[in-house]
Amino acid sequence: MASANKKDEKAKRDRLRKAQAELAAAVKDLMPDASFAEREQAILDATNEIQKDLTRQELQETSDDLPEEVEVDGKRYKRHQSGAVQYYSLAGALLVVRDTYREVGVRNGPTIVPLDLIAGLAERATPAMARNLAHGYARHDMRTHCDVLREAHRCPPPRATAERLAKALAEAAHSHVAAVERVAFAATTVPQDASGLTIGFDRTSVPMAEELAEGANKMPPSRDKPYVRKAPAPMEVNWRMAYIGTVCIVDTEGEALATYRYAATAADDPTKLTERMAWQVRNILQQAPHLRVGIVQDGAPEMWSLMRSVLQPLRDEQLIQDWCEAIDLPHLMERLAEAFKVACGAQPSTIEYWKLQLIDSETAIDTIEQVLQRRLGALSEEDQRVLQEHLTYIENNKDRMRYTRLRDAGLPIGSGVTESTAKNVVNMRAKRSGQRWSISGLRGVLNLRALLKSDRLSQFWAVLSQRYTVSVNSLPAAA
Repeated sequence: MASANKKDEKAKRDRLRKAQAELAAAVKDLMPDASFAEREQAILDATNEIQKDLTRQELQETSDDLPEEVEVDGKRYKRHQSGAVQYYSLAGALLVVRDTYREVGVRNGPTIVPLDLIAGLAERATPAMARNLAHGYARHDMRTHCDVLREAHRCPPPRATAERLAKALAEAAHSHVAAVERVAFAATTVPQDASGLTIGFDRTSVPMAEELAEGANKMPPSRDKPYVRKAPAPMEVNWRMAYIGTVCIVDTEGEALATYRYAATAADDPTKLTERMAWQVRNILQQAPHLRVGIVQDGAPEMWSLMRSVLQPLRDEQLIQDWCEAIDLPHLMERLAEAFKVACGAQPSTIEYWKLQLIDSETAIDTIEQVLQRRLGALSEEDQRVLQEHLTYIENNKDRMRYTRLRDAGLPIGSGVTESTAKNVVNMRAKRSGQRWSISGLRGVLNLRALLKSDRLSQFWAVLSQRYTVSVNSLPAAA
């Protein structure tokens, strides 16, 4: 049996090689005087057409072979309505005649498209096209992505269609992100030289397109001719603070080995984000309980409360005994530079000296507080007010400014991974010139972008795409 299978497989490969040779010979015969570049282009065009025809033909045959009734997830559906529908592949648009099916025994019941479920067609894109659009949407806008596809000798749909497909795929990713992560990343591999784990949370601004409040002044129209279609509702751009979070595995020097990034819109509940982070932290610590854990970030008190809510249940479960906390050192140095400038007009060398002291001495922050406190009485009333704000900040956060504890634990003393997440996940994708976002649009793109910048989008998509494929069972027609 094995020998017969090998012979059959060899025959198929030989047949394919023969077809490839015939294609090459045909191109040479048709273009004997063409340059290499021209023949290369002809081969690319021909293979696109072959892929397009074969894909359309397979979809059409699958659709034509469907019976009058099918069963999906234990429910019975009957052929309802036929129609020609445009699907989209990397080789171009595919026109397929397919049927919708309606649930049996339910008046005006829900309809399904068995062809889509069998082939795993996602939002009318073939599996390869859907994956490509999701990755492209995470990287850049669809106008750019369509240009990239064309330069790669692919046949993307019109830009508006690509945008619609990408948004639908991104919204699906957002809807299922927590459940899919738990399947896709259940077997997260912890690097062998991992020594610690840090988490951080922050916010960054994003331009949001929002409807004008009732009674707000509207901008005058920028065109003289009337709209042929109904004009869109008046909008204004407001900057809202999106959430970002990171889970970072580090080595004994505090250098990042793996970083998992998260993002959500200002309209979302941040606890949903921290729940996903908590699952990932638990998953890592169950595999590597020896890792030391820390929170390193800047930000308002509520940001710290959110991160503690990630770790406290793990301490209750005795997965960790305790954790370190630290204000991001570069943020602290910015504040200290302002404080010393007000107190005594300190030079950069003075600030560098205190930075080294903070790194080397656990009590350095106490000394700094005393130095600044002694200068307070000699200042003007306005300078006293400014310096007192800095002193209050130090007093409230002093226990998070003892950086030797983090160094001894092999944890980083800066929140660079969180800062880079704000830049790479949000700023570089959602704050380009002229961009403004709806809540639903931003939700989808931030999830995909965060997964991409965590080097996890391919794993995630492999699991999410399975949700578009469902077993469709043929049933004999009812008597």
